[in-house]
Amino acid sequence: MSAQLRKALFVLTLGMMLAAALPCWVSAAAEKLDLPDGSKLDTSVKCPVCNMEPGSSKDIGAAAVVLKDGKVVGLDGPSHMFMYLLTPDKHPLNKADVKHIFALDYGTKKFIDANAAWFVVGSSVEGTMGPEAVPFAKKEDAEKFGSEHKGSRVVPFSQVQLSDVQAKGWKKMLKMKHGH
Repeated sequence: MSAQLRKALFVLTLGMMLAAALPCWVSAAAEKLDLPDGSKLDTSVKCPVCNMEPGSSKDIGAAAVVLKDGKVVGLDGPSHMFMYLLTPDKHPLNKADVKHIFALDYGTKKFIDANAAWFVVGSSVEGTMGPEAVPFAKKEDAEKFGSEHKGSRVVPFSQVQLSDVQAKGWKKMLKMKHGH
């Protein structure tokens, strides 16, 4: 067999392998999660806080901020949702533009209205980058989880503080991760 024929067969085989794998790549990259308001969270769009795909921490799951213009901001988890909302100097966001905020209930793995949720802070369960505010739709579920996982507090959305979700040295870690 000539070298030219071998090269053509190699290119043809490689092309067929890539074509067979392409649907898997496209479907993984284009995964969209349904949110309770009918909008979709595109998990291929990176989290603005950590530059990872929303929901990278499968235990905690994704969070989403839906803006009035229909844009959906996907976040890696509830801690990054709070970092995004509570640090307007880092993430320009006019709170008047926010239509809905969603997080995954830790027990049911269904998206819930974060404003009506109960969060366990200071527990032994952490997200991909440190402390996590673990969301629940029902206060009694949050209290049970908190007692089982050494949670320091069970609080409504409005009482979660930036210090509850920041790991020590998180700013340095994010700078290193992004190469700044």
